[in-house]
Amino acid sequence: MTGGAHGMYAAAILVLMTGCAPDAGSARADPVASWQQPHATSEQDPPREPPAPPQFKDPKMARYHMRRHFDDLRIIEQLLLAGQLVEGTTLARFLARPYDDPGVADWQGHARRIADAALALSEAHGQDEALRREVQVAAECASCHLEAQGSPRFVRVPLVPQDDGTPKARMARHAWAADRLWEGLVGPADDRWSRGLVVLSDTPLPLTTLTDAPALGRRLQELARVQLTTRATTLLEARTSAYGEMLVTCAACHSSLRVIPR
Repeated sequence: MTGGAHGMYAAAILVLMTGCAPDAGSARADPVASWQQPHATSEQDPPREPPAPPQFKDPKMARYHMRRHFDDLRIIEQLLLAGQLVEGTTLARFLARPYDDPGVADWQGHARRIADAALALSEAHGQDEALRREVQVAAECASCHLEAQGSPRFVRVPLVPQDDGTPKARMARHAWAADRLWEGLVGPADDRWSRGLVVLSDTPLPLTTLTDAPALGRRLQELARVQLTTRATTLLEARTSAYGEMLVTCAACHSSLRVIPR
């Protein structure tokens, strides 16, 4: 792995400099109790002066690479959930394409950790292992965002789909929650993480006989409830572990139902 490759990873995690899309504010979501309100993702430290923004030699090209690699990580997750292990782990290697720009020189430590996590993902031998390793890559991005005292700008939060009891509506709510949890992890964005947990914990999967889906659905709800009741979201490490287990549970349910996630 070259220094340029590490620089590419640093550029990817500095997506906060340009964002993924303007955040025009959050639409109203399901009510969140006061004890479920967002809270810090790391131990509270005294306020620090934010680091100076990097000076890119080619800002437009840097912006392109940041957004492309940020999106690629989510694509990898979707491929792995669909059981496409080879495709997902192969794409993980593309995240290490060299990108040499002096603007990322101060972030080489984070770059190395992200590169190592991505390489470990590319060498995963099974779906569960790959999903957990993909979450580790996202967590390393989140760690850099915390260090940089900033986070990506996500798209406006859409309204939560109404639960009318139909399979379509409940799966739409699960998909909405999954998007918020992803943003909550990689941001890290406490409000989005909490919203995703609330919707996931309140939404049972449709009743399906002769499959493992009911038990897996209950486990998914329980994982979300544990995060809420124990306030484990205060630490990035706990959030990372929980999200990894949620993805593994989702993948098992998709396999049981022979459903390909959107």
